[in-house]
Amino acid sequence: MQNKRPDSKSNAAPNSAESYLEYLKEEFFPKHGAKLAIVLALVAVAVFVVIQNMNKSARKDADQVEELGKALTYIYINRGDSALWVLENAIQDNKLKGLNLAKAALLAGNFHLQNGNLGSAEIFYKTSISNAGKVDIIASAAEHGLAVVAMEKQDYQEAISLLNAFINKYGKRTGDLAKRYAKTEPVDAVPTVPDAKWKLALCYLEVGDKEKAKQSAERLLRVYGDSPRAANAQKLLATL
Repeated sequence: MQNKRPDSKSNAAPNSAESYLEYLKEEFFPKHGAKLAIVLALVAVAVFVVIQNMNKSARKDADQVEELGKALTYIYINRGDSALWVLENAIQDNKLKGLNLAKAALLAGNFHLQNGNLGSAEIFYKTSISNAGKVDIIASAAEHGLAVVAMEKQDYQEAISLLNAFINKYGKRTGDLAKRYAKTEPVDAVPTVPDAKWKLALCYLEVGDKEKAKQSAERLLRVYGDSPRAANAQKLLATL
């Protein structure tokens, strides 16, 4: 039996441009027009909110970069006290978030360490670490700073713990020269591992453990023989 042409008011799908327009006019919009208008309005609002949030986020990022820029300008002209003042005020007033906060706290920690304010340096380094996320170059610098603070406090056992953790986290090189020449030897995540190994040898020496100091210096010389710290290790080994 031949199928009948669907009525324009039926629920069947329209099969031509003319019947489709008639379907929209007489059935779809009367039944669903209000819902469609609501959906379109909600979509428009959602797009507006997203755009506003993006603009707000961009403004916040620009403000944070501006705060850091002020501090860096003072650093560039050797006005460390002014740079520290800007950094501390930006941090205390919650003007910085995330990685920008980590950068500012790292710089503030470095200034306090240079000035001998070990307690303040420690606080800012910890703030930097907690906000650095997976950005190793920032986190490692703050972790290295914490170890130096412990050494300055003559808390060598704490320094040893921090330095070992640092080396285990970031040190990837093995000392295998064949792999190094073949460019298959793992690469350290940060360039400060040799310095951490050198400081570790010194800390072992300070606590009277000459054997571990010797082992640390030997490993530094073997794995990082191309590092400036290798010469220090060689001189230390000559005295042990």
